[in-house]
Formats: sequence, structure tokens, C-alpha cells
Amino acid sequence: MTPTLNESLQTSISRHLEAYNSTKEIKQRISRCFGRFSIVKTFELTGDDNKLRPVGVGMQTIIEQAIHELIINRSLEEVVAVIHTKTPATPLVSPENTAPPEAMSTQMQGDIAREKTIIDRTVTVRNLAKCDPEIMTLYIAYPKSGLQNRTSDQQEIYLNELGKKENKCLKDLPLSHETMPDDLVGASYILTGADAGDESEQLYFGLRAVQAKDAGEEKTKTWTFWLGELNNAEIQPRYIEVKTYLDKGTDVNISF
Repeated sequence: MTPTLNESLQTSISRHLEAYNSTKEIKQRISRCFGRFSIVKTFELTGDDNKLRPVGVGMQTIIEQAIHELIINRSLEEVVAVIHTKTPATPLVSPENTAPPEAMSTQMQGDIAREKTIIDRTVTVRNLAKCDPEIMTLYIAYPKSGLQNRTSDQQEIYLNELGKKENKCLKDLPLSHETMPDDLVGASYILTGADAGDESEQLYFGLRAVQAKDAGEEKTKTWTFWLGELNNAEIQPRYIEVKTYLDKGTDVNISF
């Protein structure tokens, strides 16, 4: 019997979590978080950035690895991913396999576990950008002033990534909005299973987070995570919130 999309995703998540290069404590915390999705479709984590970020971005990294694997395995018919942040996504303004100081807050600098979150995603996001464009679309969405709020070097790196032929799935999506509310900073991924017909299963993974450059220690942060069927009552409010904001900020039909 063919596994469902959710079963295939969970299997891939487990495999990549097992291989994830981090401390035992962080991997256990990530595992517990993924385990919570068997009970609820959304939950929050509250605390200091140095505790939240390795877990939250670790989950995002593993999800991106799983999506990449499922695309290669032809288990997905379509993926629409939107990284919606105040400035263009950190992984794409940083050289691959690096975590430059200007990409993060001063409080993050020198924190190996948090710097690793940037390094990891400079790889996973680029891998998604190179996927089959018939399946994958990756939007980088930010308010219109967001690009100018990156350094000139970061702008150059980002624009260079947009211009690379191999990044067939990568789409720049500057929005007409002046600002992005803190509650909308994060990313959203919609996965459609490869089973034919109108009943193809759709899953949503999303997170509400804080960009690395804003990761100060001055106050407690709350991150939120969603994973489940797109039409689930716990998932729909977040999906609608993100979609409404994006639709109001662009004329592009983002198929999201």
C-alpha cells in the first residue's frame, strides 16, 4: 500500500533528524517538538533566543531537507514555499556554508549553536532553489524597503543568487507593504502529494520566528509552529493570515 504524504514526510523527517549534526540535547528537543504534532497541529515555544533558535531553525532545516528528498523521490506533485521576512532571507544574503557576522545580531555572534542555524540553511535553501521548477517554487517575500536594509555586500549576494541559472525555482517577491508585522515573520511551505486527481493530499508547515539579525537578548521571544493538513481548523487561520498579507502586497499570482 502506498504511504500517504504525511507518512512519507514523517519518515523523511525521522531520517534527517537522526542524521542532523547537533548536540544530543538539541536533537532531543527537536524530536519532542516534532512529536507534539501527533497530538496538535500548532504550538508555541517561549524563551530566550539562544534556546529557541537552535530548535526552531533546526526543525525548519530538517523540513527543508525532507522536502528536497521527497521532490527527488517524486513523492510530491507541487511545493510552494514562501520565506516571508522583513528583509531578504538570511540564507540567501550569506555565502554558502558561512555565517557572516553581518547576517546576525551581535548577541548571536560567537554562539556556535545559533551560527550553525545560518550555515545549515545556506545549504538547504539553495538546494530547494535548484529543484525541478515543475514541482518547486520558492518565493522570497519582504516589504519593499527590505532589500535596502541589507548591507551592500548582502544585496550583491542575494541578487547574484537570483541571477543564477541553476536556481530555477527561486522567485524574488518584494511587496508593496511598508512593513511586516512581527507575527508574520517566518516561512510557509505547502506540499501537494504526487497521487493523481483532485484529492491529492496537501500539507502545511509554517513557523513564526525572528530573523537572525533581530535576535537580541533584550526580551523573551515566542515562536509558533504549524504542521498538518492545509484544510485543518488549526492550520487554516495561519494560512489565511499569511496569504492575505501576501496578496495585498503584490499583483503576482503566487499560487499559494
